[in-house]
Amino acid sequence: MKWSLRLGRFLGIDVFLHFTFLLFIGYIFVVTRGSLEMVAFILSAFTCVVLHEYGHALVARRYGIPTRDITLLPIGGVARLERMPSDPKQELWVALAGPAVNVVIAAVLYGVCYLANIPVKFDGLPEARGHFVVLLLGFNLTMIAFNMLPAFPMDGGRVLRAFLAMKADYAKATRWAATVGKGMAMLFAYFAIFHSASPMLIVIAFFVWMGASDETAAAEQKSLLTGVRVRDAMLVDFKRVSPEETAGTVAQLILQGWQADFPVVYDGQVVGLITRQDVIAGLTSSPSMPVSSIMRQEVPSCVSTENLDHVLERMREQDLPLMPVVESGKLMGLVTPENTVEFILIRRALEKR
Repeated sequence: MKWSLRLGRFLGIDVFLHFTFLLFIGYIFVVTRGSLEMVAFILSAFTCVVLHEYGHALVARRYGIPTRDITLLPIGGVARLERMPSDPKQELWVALAGPAVNVVIAAVLYGVCYLANIPVKFDGLPEARGHFVVLLLGFNLTMIAFNMLPAFPMDGGRVLRAFLAMKADYAKATRWAATVGKGMAMLFAYFAIFHSASPMLIVIAFFVWMGASDETAAAEQKSLLTGVRVRDAMLVDFKRVSPEETAGTVAQLILQGWQADFPVVYDGQVVGLITRQDVIAGLTSSPSMPVSSIMRQEVPSCVSTENLDHVLERMREQDLPLMPVVESGKLMGLVTPENTVEFILIRRALEKR
């Protein structure tokens, strides 16, 4: 994620701190008039958030799903899994792992309070008052309650979807879970508007509604791509460039046509790819700079019989704008996100006939 500071690599996963989190800490320091205790509490709370995200990441790793990184934001943590498990039981365990970490932390903190004779008092659910440890206990209980709401993008929404997917197909289970989430979003908005509840409920309502919409769209796309081969949606009418061409020549191709990214071909073999960003970087040095100096080399390829969704997954993992389709050493086509979207739109229209 842009504008993030790398804190380090722990258990094989990079952890980043977004710069807005530093602004948030500064804001807390100012409004609390230099209260180091409050800043320490915020840092401790977000340590719990990071551990929560590691719960998801480590269980996902057990199922062979790597995590790109974990980023700490003022609104919480984000663990970027390469993908969600396709097996509902695996998704269930991955979703439950995060809140389970908070349950363990809360149990340990309660044990500390018990052994140290610290009174544990809550005002509402579960807003804590008093001692630092009690505040942290209350925060973890809040995380458990909030994350287990049966609405996307919270963990509870994924738990609900996983249970439903054991009885129905993935897309239908997602639609049902999303409907529950949207219902909760409307309920939050109703209480915020008509019962003078916290304005934060409006933010949560919007957050939940958008999460439900995004998950539904992603599930529908996954359903439409099930069983689709690369040959069904690959691009066959495209331009290619040679390593000897210049950045200026490729810039003209970008201006004159629809392509922004090009495979680089030499003697019939794909030797790299060049993107709009590569061309612009080359132009800043010299329009006559050869493509070979600015292209991306060792580009992976696929074959036309591969599953399209698997190829798209590889492209996301490697941050590729296109993937060449190669048969017997010959470039046969390209897989691009844009052409995949066109394929999905056409297939959706045909299915609605």
